[in-house]
Amino acid sequence: MDNISRLRERWLDTAAGILQETDPGTARKLLNEALLESFHAFAAVKAPLAAPGGLSEVSIFGNYPVLDTAAWELAAQRAGADHPMFAYHNTTSDTAPVTLLEVCERGWAISEFADSMIERLGVGRHQLSLPLGTAETQSATYGFVSDGVYRDSDRQSARFLQPIVRGLDTHIHLLESLLPGPAAEPERPLTARELLVLALVARGCTAHGIATRLGVSHRTVHKHQENLYRKLGAVDRLSAVLRAQQCGLLPRQPAGADVRPGVYAGNSHTPLDTASPSAWPSS
Repeated sequence: MDNISRLRERWLDTAAGILQETDPGTARKLLNEALLESFHAFAAVKAPLAAPGGLSEVSIFGNYPVLDTAAWELAAQRAGADHPMFAYHNTTSDTAPVTLLEVCERGWAISEFADSMIERLGVGRHQLSLPLGTAETQSATYGFVSDGVYRDSDRQSARFLQPIVRGLDTHIHLLESLLPGPAAEPERPLTARELLVLALVARGCTAHGIATRLGVSHRTVHKHQENLYRKLGAVDRLSAVLRAQQCGLLPRQPAGADVRPGVYAGNSHTPLDTASPSAWPSS
């Protein structure tokens, strides 16, 4: 199997995982891991391409030898003009993947400042950029750092992956912008008993099952439910669970899970309140 065929197979799996993922943080992690692997990089950066000068919202991932916060801030402030690859893309609007060696050969020399930052951050000169977008749109680039030299085959891989990475990156960005941020906790905190009832509701227990489990009356369970619904601003079991997940009171369901309260997510299709005691969720 040649390199492009291996990449195609690897990125089909990556795309499937990202497109099925509902959590943007997990989706971003899947993308970053695939990028590091595909470009045999030990570290990488994603930064907006702007007019020559500073770069905002720089994100780094991988394993940088030196995480010098002050150095990173200084490097980001001047990267648009001083780092040859960023300066090259910003000035020429060329969106083709290039290596640091290539842009240096084209006359974009490493400045004394950039050289000092490369040494201070321990990143080395084996670097490859993978720009996203076009000159007419908000653009960014991924920059990869490797222990080995980037060759023609790596640039060919970058050209092949560029539209795929662009599409997946756009998908994740939209997911980040469309999903609501973490919701504020309820003004009135839930009591320990209400939290326990909430957890059992999320696990699929009915009021009868909760009452049996806790050794209380159905009326008491309904009273706890009314109180926690009011505190969460919920109108039913589903909205209570979703609201609690947003507040961080309950863990979010993994991608693909059935999140409807009342549906047991275990191996048995028996509702928790009618299953044997050994099938009940632990306290």
